[in-house]
Amino acid sequence: GASRATIYALLDGEAATGAFHLELTPGHESVLDVRATLFPRRENVKFGLAPLTSMYLTGENDHRIQDGFRAELHDSDGLLIQSGAGEWLWRPLSNPTSARTTSFVDKDNKGFGLMQRDRAFESYQDLDLAYEARPSYFVEPQEPWGDGRIELIELSTEDETNDNIVASWTPAVSPEPRKAFTYAYRITACLDLARLSPNGRAINTFRAPPRALGSSEAVTVNARRFLVDFAGGDMAYYVPDPSQVEVVATATNGQILRTSLIANSHIDGLRAMFDVSVKSGQTTDLRLFLRAGTRTLTETWTYPWTSP
Repeated sequence: GASRATIYALLDGEAATGAFHLELTPGHESVLDVRATLFPRRENVKFGLAPLTSMYLTGENDHRIQDGFRAELHDSDGLLIQSGAGEWLWRPLSNPTSARTTSFVDKDNKGFGLMQRDRAFESYQDLDLAYEARPSYFVEPQEPWGDGRIELIELSTEDETNDNIVASWTPAVSPEPRKAFTYAYRITACLDLARLSPNGRAINTFRAPPRALGSSEAVTVNARRFLVDFAGGDMAYYVPDPSQVEVVATATNGQILRTSLIANSHIDGLRAMFDVSVKSGQTTDLRLFLRAGTRTLTETWTYPWTSP
């Protein structure tokens, strides 16, 4: 008749040793409270704290792998971050051709998670594996973690049996050798937590050539078009008149060529579009959000792009 379980665990490795105390509370949204004390055994040990793993093979924004009748195959489709400053970030996942690491530098991060947002069976058409019902996992520090970074590792995979996605928190300064280092966090397993990213959410990401659909017009050299659907929050209010909303798109490298915004009544939201041009072989970090006047309406969509 117990409502929760207590678990104790020991860690013993070449780089560190330590102990874990875990409280598991199962339910519709299951919660795992973790408190750990670690002892680094040498200097400059790189710690990936509160690690999450998942699988992403193919999806709407990454069609490198084709799999017959199943258009999408993933346990998670994005990394969600709440920064120490309170900004919500959404980073769509991908299956790169080679290993890729993306870092999000932060101070006192409020939370991060690998999320499964696409809950439509039609996206997967898999009667056996039910990818649309896979849980999301969100990590929340229970005390300030200081300076560091969330590290997202995306590994290349050719099939769905590999957990090729890893996300964790790495402190900016490695803990001192042979001294106790204690930290605590909570993991929530859920289908949809409304309190996470309560404004408009990026629910679809698409890539396309930067020209009108069906047109044979010449494409700007080294340019790419990104389309992002936002729903939830106050998006439905602006569907009748999207002209009240501004598309804010930026690139750390290259040039934003054009932007546009149209209503998407199928999701009670808005579809933002922008074209970006980057020199061949160079990489840029893209960011996109919507605002009305001075008010931010959505989370910030972010994505790395390397021009072929």
